[in-house]
Amino acid sequence: MPTTPLQRLLFAQGGDCFFCRKKLGKAEASVEHLVALTHGGRDNDENCVACCKSLNSLFGRMSLKEKLQIVLNQRGNFMCPASAAATSASSTAPSSKPCAKKSRTHAERFGLVLADLQKRGNAKPGTVEKLLNTIKSHMTSLGEPESEADTLLGELRAQNFVGVEGEKVSYSLPDRGAT
Repeated sequence: MPTTPLQRLLFAQGGDCFFCRKKLGKAEASVEHLVALTHGGRDNDENCVACCKSLNSLFGRMSLKEKLQIVLNQRGNFMCPASAAATSASSTAPSSKPCAKKSRTHAERFGLVLADLQKRGNAKPGTVEKLLNTIKSHMTSLGEPESEADTLLGELRAQNFVGVEGEKVSYSLPDRGAT
């Protein structure tokens, strides 16, 4: 019998991501607390699922209601941010058959921006102008419209991941892979 929580969850889920049902390698897998520990959730198999690190990062300290809203916004065809990023990377390779570009949802774009900021460590933008330019640049590199940058910044502020005082920006991002 698998011994670590992640091993147990992956075994119980047949090696699939709880949300998108795609095969999940151990390197990409993390434990997602459905009810975050910061919201009184327990650290046990009844409250935990295995999912990709990117999605776990997106969910951060969200309430169960907020997490369910993101899942429901996918309208039955859930695609986690890791799959969306992989799809974007592979779409740049030459293909013999044309395919329609599937636009990411707002939640997916938000997750990708959040993950990008987390990856930057101490090199995160220090002013509102630089942060907006960073978000616009990231959206453009993913083939997404940069016009949503203001909305994404507003959501980062609403979830208290970003604070703004004057033109200065401070961060309180969730740990990568933590809820």
